[in-house]
Amino acid sequence: MIPDISRGNSIRPLLAYLYGPGRREEHDDPHLVAAWDVHGAPDPGRAPDATIRRLAARLDQHAQLRAAELGTMPPNRVWHCAVRAAPEDPILDDAQWAEVARRIVRATGIAPENGPACRWVAVRHAVHHIHLAAVTIRPDGSRPLTHRDAARAQAECRAIEAEWALRPVGTGPRVTTSYPTSAEIIKAERHGWSEPSRVWLQQQMHLALSEAADLDTYFAALAERGVLVRVRRDEDNVAVGYSLARPGDVGAGGKAVHFAAGRLDSAMTLPRVLHHLSEKKPAEGIRS
Repeated sequence: MIPDISRGNSIRPLLAYLYGPGRREEHDDPHLVAAWDVHGAPDPGRAPDATIRRLAARLDQHAQLRAAELGTMPPNRVWHCAVRAAPEDPILDDAQWAEVARRIVRATGIAPENGPACRWVAVRHAVHHIHLAAVTIRPDGSRPLTHRDAARAQAECRAIEAEWALRPVGTGPRVTTSYPTSAEIIKAERHGWSEPSRVWLQQQMHLALSEAADLDTYFAALAERGVLVRVRRDEDNVAVGYSLARPGDVGAGGKAVHFAAGRLDSAMTLPRVLHHLSEKKPAEGIRS
């Protein structure tokens, strides 16, 4: 489970995106799963009389009062956190995502367990993630203490993963599989891909390894699946590492975006692939 935090200056455009159809009509049934006050937060996705404008005004209420005192709106008042589960995790229901949302806003200082809280909502428009949107002005006009909020959100996600038996992702010694960033997900949506390059490459690696008998056939199986493979060799022309790219995934300079195998999945580094292949041969040689 990965939290991705960003900040902005206007809540209404963010809500319009969250409740909109998405860049490629990928948003499905946008609706609230949690809020600072479920009765005070109109849900444009489910309530017929609710609008994005009304919800934005409710979220911005304390900021508007502060602006009347200061003569200008507080800067960087919008706090946005996308929380994504690993692709192989079971699908969480709305109640579970609501619990995730409450735990993250509590851990990051947006809505602490004790003390004044900001107004926030959690919107779900896909099965595998939610978006938290908050305006970081408390009822008394002060700002919340969000120092190191990204680290605290990640720590809370790691705790949730352990408690709910979800796949650990992110950073740390337990991690085996990395998860795509929001930028990678947006790129996939723009290209019309069903999954980001990072996820697609991880899938191809495991499928290719299941078919391979040795390193050459592993690389060949990757190539047959359309993966661009770049092998790093030492001065004796022995493979010491490899990276992979998806056709059509290019950077600003027009070159293919390669991912080091170990960055994609620490279980798929070259030494571990070779170890897996060496164990695979005797097992496959046994016939009843």
